[in-house]
Amino acid sequence: MNDKASTACLSCVISAALLLLPAQASAAALPSTGMPGGMIFGYVHQAQVRGEPAASAFGNDPVGGGGTTDSQHAANAASSGPASVSTAFTNSIVAQIGVASAACEAVGTAYRTDCLAKELQELVKELPAHGEYAAAREVLAKASSELADLSRQNRDNSQPRLRVTVQDDKKTIRRPVAAVKPETAAATNAKALAVLDEATTVLLRSAEGSSNAALHYQQIAQALNSSKVLLRS
Repeated sequence: MNDKASTACLSCVISAALLLLPAQASAAALPSTGMPGGMIFGYVHQAQVRGEPAASAFGNDPVGGGGTTDSQHAANAASSGPASVSTAFTNSIVAQIGVASAACEAVGTAYRTDCLAKELQELVKELPAHGEYAAAREVLAKASSELADLSRQNRDNSQPRLRVTVQDDKKTIRRPVAAVKPETAAATNAKALAVLDEATTVLLRSAEGSSNAALHYQQIAQALNSSKVLLRS
């Protein structure tokens, strides 16, 4: 490898480096395993969120960001997307759940319920409200809302919000995730685990009447099921 190529490679590695404020290191320690295929450790970025956050689609839960609102984005996504299941689209859903798991594995356990709520909300925006993926969208939207409620009910306002950015094929800015109180973290995560258990079960049942969609729903359910390990640690 020549000097120019080496320099370019080094620049890429540096640009993908983890950014985490030292004061939050204990709350958002990064494990070295669990990344989806094709991703590397340095692709998960974190930083403390500062400034006044805007309201989210989940009522009073404050988040950062701007531009198109979540409700507008969701409405646009709901009117698009394939009417029938396809291998390519299902694979993209499974991959996004994998990226979401990597993002939420990167934060401390107190942040994971809120992180999964936000990541599932992002996924719901990509799913059509009509056609063979509509039932999956409804299940994931319900799970996201219930996780957000759990996080909000147990919020630790003394802890900073963390903004998690995961880069795969493009850089996606994630909204800030919030911590729950240390004394409620275990119970909150246990309830969140039950939410994902129910969502997985409903996904498998939703496609029972359609042999064409069954395999696709099984793959989505399996991917969601894999994320439950985050709530057990």
